[in-house]
Amino acid sequence: MKGKQINGLILASLLVLSGCSTTVKENGKDIIASIDGIKISADDVYDIFSSKYVGQVSMFNYILKQLINENFPINDAMKKEAQDTIDTIVTNYKNQYGDDYESYLEKDLSSVGQYQNIDEYKQSLIDNLQYAEFKKKYVKENFDTVFEDYYKVEKPRMMSIIKIAVEDMENPTDEEKEKLKEVKELLKTDKSFEDIAKGYSDDVSRSANGYIGIVDSTLGLYNTYGDDVEKKAFSLKEGEISDEIKGNDGYYFLHCTSQNKETIKEELKSVDLTSPLLIYDDYIIYLAFNTYEIQYANDDIKKQIKEVVDDALKVRTEEREDA
Repeated sequence: MKGKQINGLILASLLVLSGCSTTVKENGKDIIASIDGIKISADDVYDIFSSKYVGQVSMFNYILKQLINENFPINDAMKKEAQDTIDTIVTNYKNQYGDDYESYLEKDLSSVGQYQNIDEYKQSLIDNLQYAEFKKKYVKENFDTVFEDYYKVEKPRMMSIIKIAVEDMENPTDEEKEKLKEVKELLKTDKSFEDIAKGYSDDVSRSANGYIGIVDSTLGLYNTYGDDVEKKAFSLKEGEISDEIKGNDGYYFLHCTSQNKETIKEELKSVDLTSPLLIYDDYIIYLAFNTYEIQYANDDIKKQIKEVVDDALKVRTEEREDA
């Protein structure tokens, strides 16, 4: 909302929270409720609301949302991307559960994110895309600074993988054992890790010669391959190849191809919505927020919003000092 005054911001947010769509004025004050003849004004509620830190955080989130709506409005591309995601999810559930897919989908949406229905989840995807555009602008404009922090915090490395799929991890077949043995023997030869991955890996990365990209905490290796695979990935030094690692659905070999700072920086230079630079730092929204010139209705609101932002960035600094 750069260069624009946020007039009636707190009243507007309170009306949204209370479900009111109209107000009545009395003695110049907006009356938002009446209980047993006692009238409650927006000013009364604001005094209580803003005196609590949770209320201040709510005010910040409201202002942030308006800021993003103003500068990164929802567009057709966002709607399409969200719908494509929904279509993929629905197709997967239909394939897995058949005609009963909707009940399973709604149950999972409720448990994962407390979404009431698929439309509510779709809106959350659109909101996330808006926020991502907000963060992307900041990252692109402050790339060197953001990358330096990312490299220090995440200790990223470029990684390749070989997977030997096993249907039953407790009872591998003779064929699966033989393939695992063959790969282990090949890794002792001069044959490159990439060539072995291309010829033997059962992972989707086989077509890329085993390369899975830049590995950091945002990639979630444990979800795909298992905790032991992720732990090993972060313990390898450049050029090292792991021994076999027992994973979720197979045995894995990892190769740390590079930890070179400049090489990783070059690969991340083209900042898009999938960039780890957008999601590694939970506090990046506060850094981005501070780059906008916002005029508040009064100094009290400005002070409270500043307190929320400053407190968040203080925690960020403390976390980096303790790391």
